[in-house]
This record gives sequence, structure tokens and C-alpha cells, in this order.
Amino acid sequence: MKHLKIILICLLVCLWSCEKEKDPQSATPYPEPGTPAYFYELGYESSDPNEKLELYNKGLELVKDRQDTVLPALLEGKIYAMSRLGEIEATQSWIDSLISVAELQNDLFYQAKGFYRKSVMNRYYADPEAVFENAFRSRQLYLKLGDTAMAARRSLDMANAQNEMGDFAGSQESATEALKFLDREKDSNYVSSAYNVVGLCYMSLGFNEDAIGEFANALQFAVSRKDSLSYMHNIAIALKNQEKYDEALEILEEITHSSEPDTESRNRFLDNYYFTKWLKDSSARVEPQLLAIMQERLKAQDREGLITSYAHLSEYYSDKDPAKSQAYARAMLEAAGSNHSHTSEVTALTRLISLSSGQEKDKYLDRYLELSDSLKEVSLRSKAHFAKVRFDEERKQQEINLLEAENESQALRTEKLRTRTVLISLAALLILLTAVAYSYYLKQRSKKEKLREIYLTERRISKRIHDELANDIYNVMSNLESVAPVPIVDRLEKIYQRTREFSRENREIDTGEHYLQDLLSMLSHATPNGVKLIVRGEQEINWNRFEPEKKIVLFRVLQEMMVNLKKHSDATLVALIFTPDKKLLKVSYSDNGKGTSEEEVATGNGIKNIHMRLKTVNGKAFFDTSGKGLKAEIMLPAES
Repeated sequence: MKHLKIILICLLVCLWSCEKEKDPQSATPYPEPGTPAYFYELGYESSDPNEKLELYNKGLELVKDRQDTVLPALLEGKIYAMSRLGEIEATQSWIDSLISVAELQNDLFYQAKGFYRKSVMNRYYADPEAVFENAFRSRQLYLKLGDTAMAARRSLDMANAQNEMGDFAGSQESATEALKFLDREKDSNYVSSAYNVVGLCYMSLGFNEDAIGEFANALQFAVSRKDSLSYMHNIAIALKNQEKYDEALEILEEITHSSEPDTESRNRFLDNYYFTKWLKDSSARVEPQLLAIMQERLKAQDREGLITSYAHLSEYYSDKDPAKSQAYARAMLEAAGSNHSHTSEVTALTRLISLSSGQEKDKYLDRYLELSDSLKEVSLRSKAHFAKVRFDEERKQQEINLLEAENESQALRTEKLRTRTVLISLAALLILLTAVAYSYYLKQRSKKEKLREIYLTERRISKRIHDELANDIYNVMSNLESVAPVPIVDRLEKIYQRTREFSRENREIDTGEHYLQDLLSMLSHATPNGVKLIVRGEQEINWNRFEPEKKIVLFRVLQEMMVNLKKHSDATLVALIFTPDKKLLKVSYSDNGKGTSEEEVATGNGIKNIHMRLKTVNGKAFFDTSGKGLKAEIMLPAES
């Protein structure tokens, strides 16, 4: 932990020093000796941080008035010198003083610097929410000054904070905003970093092909060999995720033979190289290398690297030695807990659940559910927090603008009283309408993000069931086929088929031009044998009017209806009638089965799922329990 703290201090010193800017007043003639401005100039010109700090302190002792314009420059210089000396924790009170003085003097330049310094301090204390908030304030002030280059850098700080909190969509938005203002030649380092953040977000969301494109852009603007190797490594990981093992190994082999990476980076490259080599060929002898890398990481106290080593070793031994696989999964769980990495804990628990049984499995399952809920809550809270910071800051600016307008009009109140009243009323109405519109926009965007997250989660679960659970069942079934009783093998085959069906039910949905074709295909395949399906009116619907989220909801709702038909109905005929309207789409469902009761409509899980899905897009469903069979009407609005 001590080594990690030293590394973090060095990183923060580098960040603080790379953005040191001289006071705009420094272009004036050399100040008179013995004045605060004189000591500021001497401190600025010195290259020794100890000497800088001494000179800035002398200048501060001579300042008698908080309105002295050299005071913010001296405070900024003192903070910079202290950071160079590693005294980062001691700068907190001085940063607050800098912001306070700059606000008193209405100096936007040093206000922006103060909030930037505060965001770096928040990063030191591992508080990404505060990092975002203060970086955002600094960015707004730089925009007000017209300094788009510095505003773009703060947008990049915001993107990194959002990525750390799991708000990948927001992180991409902030990083893309930074790219709009960064100069490709002067700010190459920041440009490459922004592209890398976008790529990491894509990879976290499972869009590996898009991630590779962004990493390639980052590589194009990289200013150091170390950065280039890191971006190449990210490309290799994305290729590995796509199971393009040969391409991934070619890149990993190149970067592992490079002389530039430090020990920690080299271990990361080698570990992924040997693990990818084993993924390509499960008979490859990589055990000694994986174990050696793990031992090196233990000696170096590389906790994050150890988590990866334990994960790779657990997967490597999963078929060869289940006991070892379970032991390394436990080690991964312990290391992830020590490193406060909840995401890695969830991964370790997932493996332990599959490797355990009885009470031990129940214990891991309980912890998995607890952590999963916690991660979702943190992600949603971070998104809400980031949105609130943006909204509060913009509302504050609107209030400032209103006060300025009132002050200007007050000087002419005796002559233009009526005009002023009209202007104030219009301004208040504009603010109200803006606030309402912005609040509505945030609500709609949040709803869409939640729907997309649900859809992506269904896709990930479907893929894992297909790629892992179904394949594992198939392998077990194949191994037991020659020795196990036929009824046991048959039961396994039924379980295998059920997992395949569940995976297909939650597959990706094409919401583009092939949507109707996929919808009809799903209905056809979901209709039980012996049941006649009648579909009318679907060709008359203008499907382009509907947003992708609404198409997905309708697809899932009709899929749920067909599942319920198969499980409970005993029908021989089912009809779906699509009726278009200017404002909504109505889908009428009817079958000649045994019907259902009002109690089942109120308590049944399938019908509850239908209501919940439709509610997310302001849709409704009505079920008729009278008469023979089941009748239902599904209403889906065409507009948001």
C-alpha cells in the first residue's frame, strides 16, 4: 500500500505540474523589489520547488489586502510548489483560499484553476463524484473565458470520473465533447487519452469492434512509446474478447518483447499473452508462466494484477483440477475485497458458485446477489448525481443571468418601468420553460438509458447461458452418454434444450429494417405445434415511427404472451391483430384456450412482466377473463 501511495503522489505531481500556467499579469515590466509581485516573479522563474515555496511564502506575508490582484497568483504558485514536494494533503486549505479569493475578485481564470486543483485533490482521495463535480465547475469557467482547450481537458477529467463510476454512456459523452475542442497537434496527449476512454467504455459495454477503432485512434495520437504499448494492449484484449486469438497473440507477442514497459506493465502483457495462448489451444503448456507471473505480482504487491492472475489461473484449472480452480477463485475473491473492487468480487463469486455446492454455494450466492444489487445502485446513483451537477450548475448560471438583467434594468426603472416588468416576466417564463424542458429531457434520457441497460443485460445473460452453461451441460451430457442411464442423459438433454430456448428468447433484436421480419419469425417459432397462428394488419404499420426501445418492448411482450400460451393455454387457435392509429399502436390478442382468472391476471409473473415492460414506455395492457379463452389488448404510444 505504501508503494501504491508513492506512485499515486508522483502521478498527481505530474498532473499538477503539466498544467501550471503563469499569471496573465506576468507580461508586465519587472515589479519593484520587496513587493508581493516581485517574490511571485522570482518564484515563477525558479526551478527548485523548495525555493519556489519559500519565495511564494514571502510574497504572501507581504499581502495586506485580499483584493490585491497578485494574491491568487501567489496562492496558486504555493499550491503548485507544495504538490511538487509531495505535500498534496496539506494543499487542501490553500485550494479553498484560492477559490475564495478568486471569487471575491471575480477572477474567472483563478477560479477555474482552483476548482481544477480541487478535482485533482478529490482524485487523490479516490472520490470520483467530487472529481466530476469540481472538474465540471472548472470547465464551465474556462468556457466562460473562451479557453476551449482547457475546457476540453476538464471534460476529459469528467469522462475518467464517470468511467470509474460505471457511467459508460456519460463518460463517452464527456470524452467526445473533449475531442470537439482539443487541437490534434498541440494536445495530442489529451486527444489520445480521450479516444482511449471512449474505447474502454465501448469494451465495457461489449462493443469490442467499436472499441478497437477508438484504440487505433488513440494509438495514432500517442506521444510516448509507453502510451502506444498500452493502447496496443487494449486492442489485443478487445480482439481476445472477439475470440480472434491469432491477431491478439501477434500484438501481445510484439509488446512483450519491447524494452520500454515497466515490470508491472510487462507482467500484464505476459499474463494476457499466455492466457490468450491457452484460450486458443487448451493443450498449450502455460501453467509455469502463469504461476511465475503470479509470484512476481505477489512480491511487488501488485493487487490489481494479482486479481487478474487468480482469475486466469482459476479458469485454467477449471477442467484440469477443480480443487485448484476453486482455491484460486477464493484467492481472487479475497484480493478483490482487499482492493475494494466490487466488480472483480462479482466475477470471483460467479466462478465459486459454479464450483461449489450445499451451504457453501448458498453463502456465495447470497453475497453475489448483495454485491450485484449494490453495483446497480452505485451506477444509478452516479448517473443521477452527474446529471444533477450539470442541471444545478446551469440553473445557477441562469439565476446569475437573471440577476444581471435585473440590475441593468433597475438603473432605468424610472423611465422604463413597464419595459422592465415585461422583460422580467419573459425572462422568468423562459427560465421556467427551460427548466421544465430540461427536466423532461433528463427524465426521458434516463428512462432510455435504463431500457438500454436492461436490454444489454438480457443480451449478456443470454450469451453467457449459451456460451457457458449450455456448452458445459452439453459437455457433461457427452461424457456421461456412454456410462449413465438413458433417463439421466434424457433429462440432461431436456435441460440443455431449455437453456438453449432461454438463450434464443433473449437474443439480440434487430430494431432496423428487418424488425418486422424478426418479429414474425419469433411468433412463428414460439407458436406450439398443433396451434394455428393468425396475424393480420402488421404490414400496415409504419414501424419507422417507433423508437428502438418501444420495438424491443413490443417484441418481448408478444414473446411473453406466446410463452404463456405454450405453458398454460391448451389453445388450438391464436390470433394477433395489429391496428394502426395516429397516436398509438393497438395489438389485439385472442385464443380459444382455457382462459385465465382475475386472480391469475393480478398475481401471475408472466402478466406482471408484461405490465412492467409496457410501463417503461408508457404502454398499457388489458386482459379480459370473461368468456372462453384469453383476450388481451396491448397499447403502445407512437410518440414519447
